[in-house]
Parts: sequence; C-alpha cells; structure tokens
Amino acid sequence: MKVILLIILLLIVLCWLIAIPQTLRGKKDNKYVVTYLWRGKRKKLTYMSFWQAYWYRGWLNMVDWIVIILSL
Repeated sequence: MKVILLIILLLIVLCWLIAIPQTLRGKKDNKYVVTYLWRGKRKKLTYMSFWQAYWYRGWLNMVDWIVIILSL
C-alpha cells in the first residue's frame, strides 16, 4: 500500500515540476500561452501571470496522467 501511495505522490510531484518549463516555453511578450488538445482540436488560453498559467498547466498534466492510467 505504501508503494502505491509513493508512486502516486511521485507522479503528482512530477506533473508540477514538468509544468515549470512547459509554462516558460509558452511565454510570448508579457503573456503566457497554454495550449492543449480537446476533442481533437488545439485550444489556447492566454494568461497575464506566470502563476495562473503554471497552475492551469499543472492541472492539465495531472489530468493527462489520470487519462493514461485509466486507459491501461
């Protein structure tokens, strides 16, 4: 049981650590652009603050992992 909880915790930490370079990569001028796929279409969201874009990107990463795990 401890091993499963440790793996889940590591995946959550990994999602948030990966979100930092992903957010910085989307910096355009003074805005942060977050892109993602939704039902086969590319969506873009623009944020003025790094932290808003970072939180959104982190949550998207976690949703991606949940979808991957549930599809196994």
